[in-house]
Amino acid sequence: DWLRKLSGKRTFEKMWLPLLRAKLGDNYQQTSAAFIWATIARMYAARRTGLKKEMFGYVKGGYRNILEKFEAELRRLNVKIEFSSPVRQIQRQENGCLTVTAANGEPVEFDRTIMSVPSSIVAKAVPQLSDEEQHRLTNVQYQGVICASLLLKKPLTPYYVTNITDTWVPFTGVIEMTNLVPPEKFGGQHLIYLPKYVPAHSDAFDVSDEVLETEFVDAILRMHPHVTREDVTAFRVSRVRQVMAIPTLNYSETVPKHLTSVPGCYVVNSSQICNGTLNVNENIKLADEALIEIFRASSQIPATDRAEQAATSPA
Repeated sequence: DWLRKLSGKRTFEKMWLPLLRAKLGDNYQQTSAAFIWATIARMYAARRTGLKKEMFGYVKGGYRNILEKFEAELRRLNVKIEFSSPVRQIQRQENGCLTVTAANGEPVEFDRTIMSVPSSIVAKAVPQLSDEEQHRLTNVQYQGVICASLLLKKPLTPYYVTNITDTWVPFTGVIEMTNLVPPEKFGGQHLIYLPKYVPAHSDAFDVSDEVLETEFVDAILRMHPHVTREDVTAFRVSRVRQVMAIPTLNYSETVPKHLTSVPGCYVVNSSQICNGTLNVNENIKLADEALIEIFRASSQIPATDRAEQAATSPA
């Protein structure tokens, strides 16, 4: 309704609707106009240099280098890191401690926990949460993504991002990474990402890599006749069911809170981004703001009487 009012029916049908469906699928019908506002604001922010052109940066080696540096620094600070250990349950005990039970079934006690996993997983893992908190967490609707990565001997276009609005194409965009990063960084080949945004419960997640490769590569060859199947040197698929929380109408009124009714148990995840889009900058901002709130709350609640003070907490 907001877009039709601002740009007219024809512009909405020809431009906005295909873009909305490409990113949100049928979820566009229940997405708040704040999503469009935040997306436009983010893209325009890349032009604030006064050059009136997008300015983007790239970390050599990608996010893996950043994460490895984080890991090394945490280990230097004697932080213990466990891999492949999904948390099954977090339970507050009578002594004020929180018992965390991982996949191996062995419980470990902590003074505080911060959960950064998707909201639906928080709801399952912390059974002591109130009914209202459970509702807030399970009410979050997620958009998932199936993303193919291709290495090609040839470039496709001179563009970094191409949004796809044609319904016959099995993916919703073409991100040509080697228009931002020189092909020399990839052995002289061209790295292409082909994302397909789908609801978290979509059957598309069950489609095999082989079927996706046939569909995606056939579409690329049809779109770019100068490319042949022999030009495709590698094809990989990544699937994530819960990538982006859909900002539905009045979302800010129902968004999960950082502080929970279980003293010492906190939630910080991307579903708590209300007036922005899912990106690294927004996540860093969210973490900074949440940690200030958490540190203040945890310093005011001694381990011996957290339960009593939780009843009077603003959260």
